[in-house]
Amino acid sequence: MTPTYLYWSGSLGVGRVNLEGPAAPAAILPSPAEICGLAVDPAHVYFATPAAGSIARANPDGSGVTTDVVTGLDRPCSLAVDGGHLYWLDWRGVGRANLDGTNPERSWIATAPGGCGVAVDSTYVYWSSTVANLGAIGRARLDGSERNPAFISGLPGHVGSLAVDAGHVYWTEWHEGMVSSTIGRANLDGSGATGSLITTNSFNLGGIAVDARPTPLPLPLPSRAIHLGQLRHNLHTGVATLDVSVPARGDLSVVSPRLGWKVLKGNPPPYLAGSFRWRLKVWPGKSGKVANRLRTQLRNKGRAAVTLTISYNEEHQLPLTVSKRVSLWKTLPHTRHP
Repeated sequence: MTPTYLYWSGSLGVGRVNLEGPAAPAAILPSPAEICGLAVDPAHVYFATPAAGSIARANPDGSGVTTDVVTGLDRPCSLAVDGGHLYWLDWRGVGRANLDGTNPERSWIATAPGGCGVAVDSTYVYWSSTVANLGAIGRARLDGSERNPAFISGLPGHVGSLAVDAGHVYWTEWHEGMVSSTIGRANLDGSGATGSLITTNSFNLGGIAVDARPTPLPLPLPSRAIHLGQLRHNLHTGVATLDVSVPARGDLSVVSPRLGWKVLKGNPPPYLAGSFRWRLKVWPGKSGKVANRLRTQLRNKGRAAVTLTISYNEEHQLPLTVSKRVSLWKTLPHTRHP
């Protein structure tokens, strides 16, 4: 059985992941030039180079690159393909040409400049746009009629490239201040829209494409790394507070040993320098072998050390676990100031 791949382009080239497993993203076409558009059919992967004003193509595994399939375009930044035509979006609007690049039609559907996403199915062509300062996706029939610039609207991020299969529309979305992009999805009638189906490790996704065959949901990827920062101590109670920076919303917990703990996320949690800054509070707990040992050490020595195993589960991804050796401190009665 032929695998079903999801492709994307970014600042380091073109990558892909097998949606039927294993879910291991891999680079297939490194590129020193900016790539800002991607489309795939059974024979080729197509990609646009805005600075050169051209569209290139390669075999599905990244070999056999042809750089001048279509030239003379005005900064093309998104591509789509069907059985007979290659489509693109540039500053002139939506254009199309034959699969070999012949008979190009520039401004086939004129759109407002600034969009960077186009997709096509057997009935409609879709493009990314902005409506009322929010992300949106437009749609029109393949003859250019029934244009709707707000077919999907109200998206909180900036909509980038688009893709469509037999049941869904997909798009890339990025938000101000984030260090990574998300992949969203909606039903073909525009319902069920979510901007966070997949959280990627790429800073600025430039394109997305999906095989047309029906396929199960993508397998989840490992959660991204978290950063454990400053540790603070309450000398009166023995509670330790650990700063934790996480790349996206999700669940944070102490999985071992059995201690008392609580995550302080804030309302809303601040998003700074590409991460949420949360605080993990830890204390000995009420019962159990480890808790009893820690309370005894705090009572007798004023200090107790323990190794925490912390789990972070990014939304829609697999959990990540990290370990950190921390100390709990409590001032002894005879050292307290009156």
